[in-house]
Amino acid sequence: MMKIEDIVEDVVLLVLSEHEPLKELGITQNKLFAKVVGYNENGVWIENPDFRISDHNKKNNSKAFKTVTASILIAWTYILSIVHFPNVEGFDFPSPFNQNIGFDLEN
Repeated sequence: MMKIEDIVEDVVLLVLSEHEPLKELGITQNKLFAKVVGYNENGVWIENPDFRISDHNKKNNSKAFKTVTASILIAWTYILSIVHFPNVEGFDFPSPFNQNIGFDLEN
């Protein structure tokens, strides 16, 4: 039997519903491959290694950004399904140096 704790640190496919509010976080598609870093009663925490934030160290440029790794909570209300790929190379406990995780997946 599959348990939710089995997906932590794995790459999964999240199928989302009504994901419009998540666009502010860079999630523009209803299907998303992501590494799960945790879960709780509110939803699933995923990792985004390319999250853009304002770079306040660049005082003269108000449009300066830097890329950071962020953990993002996807609330259970947005998740229709989670597809887990146990024992599939690149999805089960993936190396952070050999993965193509992203927020762009065609519908």
